[in-house]
Amino acid sequence: MPFGVYGHDDFFDAVQSAFNVSTTTSACVEGVSDLIYGKGLYTKRQDYQKLLDKVIPQEDVKRVAFDLKLFGNAAFQVWWDESHTKVIKFYHIPVQTIRAEKLYNEPQIQNYYYCTDWNDARKVKDKKKIPAFGTSNEKMEILYVKNYTPGLYYYSLPDWVSAMQFCISEGEISNLHLNNITNGFLPAVMINFNNGIPAPEQRETMEDLIQAKFTGTDNAGRFMLSFNDDPNTKPTIDTIDIPNLHEKYEYVANYVQDRILVAHRVTSPLLFGIRTDNNGFSSQSEEMQTAFSIMQTMTISPFQNLILNTLDYALTCGGLEDAQLYFEQLTPLVMLSQAAEDTGKTISQ
Repeated sequence: MPFGVYGHDDFFDAVQSAFNVSTTTSACVEGVSDLIYGKGLYTKRQDYQKLLDKVIPQEDVKRVAFDLKLFGNAAFQVWWDESHTKVIKFYHIPVQTIRAEKLYNEPQIQNYYYCTDWNDARKVKDKKKIPAFGTSNEKMEILYVKNYTPGLYYYSLPDWVSAMQFCISEGEISNLHLNNITNGFLPAVMINFNNGIPAPEQRETMEDLIQAKFTGTDNAGRFMLSFNDDPNTKPTIDTIDIPNLHEKYEYVANYVQDRILVAHRVTSPLLFGIRTDNNGFSSQSEEMQTAFSIMQTMTISPFQNLILNTLDYALTCGGLEDAQLYFEQLTPLVMLSQAAEDTGKTISQ
């Protein structure tokens, strides 16, 4: 799927890169996916739970929830019995390894292609063709999970796609601070040698020697010693000073983090262990309870409903009707503590 960042087929790589370099997005994706999965997938039918645990392993559901939040797409391998009348197993399959076949004249996607690395031309030649769920009599099919995205048919976009540039910016800010530490927090300087212009090879050698001796954390605090026959030819060092630079970087860092949180629809950063200066609530407990209630309704439930509806459809087609699936909600500890204090009970009760 082309995204226009790294190449022709770079959508999943671009999303993965933004996730890897942004601490805020990493916390949000992992936190939201944990809330989507909650305490696990269950059924309201007590006689159905053992069969459900056997057919749909909990760990695979958790991985699908993570892929759906991170990429906006997820996929199951669905295995049928020999007669192709009943589904016997659901397995997670990394969605970044799946590509949809073109529709041509078909009303829906008929096949997907599987490859462990779509950037390796040799592996792409050996890609495996797998039919889409409900389109064949093959023993294994792909059940694709995605939301509707205007202008796209084969795939959908993650809900935080509008913040991808901010994620890269946050990574660049981190890289800038790393370089500052590596350079011993020294300001940018211009070193001038006033005794003539040496040959190009000599200039490169001098630059390499100065960089090796005076940059890096191991060289912080070193002094420079110079010998001169004439004060007029002594080296001069000009500091390149940018006023209030630290304030500018602090503003950018806070603004970038705020935009990322908005894109992830995070009602309170405290839910994911992110502390901000202005939260607008009189106490953390009040903030957590109100924010969690809103986020559960507006952010978590839509993801859960998408997974539940997709699985319910697949189970119905696979001879396992009326599953009555639901996700058991994961409640923050601070809310449980407050409820226990109000009722005089323990958290376990």
